[in-house]
Amino acid sequence: MNQREDLILELNQLLKGTHMGAFVFEDLLEKLNEAGLKQEFQHFLSLLKGHEVMLTRHIQELNGEPVDSSGLKGTIADMMTMIKNMVIATDTEIIQEAKKAIEMGKKALQDFDDRHFTLSETLTKEIAMMKDDYDCIYHTLHKFLIAREG
Repeated sequence: MNQREDLILELNQLLKGTHMGAFVFEDLLEKLNEAGLKQEFQHFLSLLKGHEVMLTRHIQELNGEPVDSSGLKGTIADMMTMIKNMVIATDTEIIQEAKKAIEMGKKALQDFDDRHFTLSETLTKEIAMMKDDYDCIYHTLHKFLIAREG
């Protein structure tokens, strides 16, 4: 496998994870009660959807075929998440689940970054922006949790 094919494969892995993250946030959004939280989650979801578009564009620019779902394993994971999330009753529990999902996304981005050092300037910047978005989402969720503990 050459470097371009490897990069396409890795970008598709990130895209699958982003699809999974968006799915989790959509599922959790429907369960929220507080209007302010719903608005924040819609904002988070729009960021994730933007990441999907960006990753898809980069894969296509490399003449690759972008995945359009989270794949079989991801679909199974999505279903397991939905089942697990059925018992979530409070906004606090929803925030905790969202925080776990973002932590997974942050780890996936870091793993990607650790493996690829020769990216285009645009892709490097956009991966950095994704990391910043994930950090922002994480910190916002953390603040909501702290406020609820008080």
